[in-house]
Amino acid sequence: MSLMYTIKKVLDPLAAREEEARRRRQRESVPDQNGDDHRFRCRVCGFVSDQWEYCPHCLADTMNQVPP
Repeated sequence: MSLMYTIKKVLDPLAAREEEARRRRQRESVPDQNGDDHRFRCRVCGFVSDQWEYCPHCLADTMNQVPP
């Protein structure tokens, strides 16, 4: 978590809860397994992997699916 998230949580708890819920839904949503090769890229450092949970370099849930 960043310092800005902590400040937002104190000053605007409703927005912080909504953001955390959005991140949780994104993190827990399982990509469809229809036989396609899915690749994911970290939006912070650019690391590419077939794992979608967390970036091993940033240690955060910053992985986004790379379009085919």
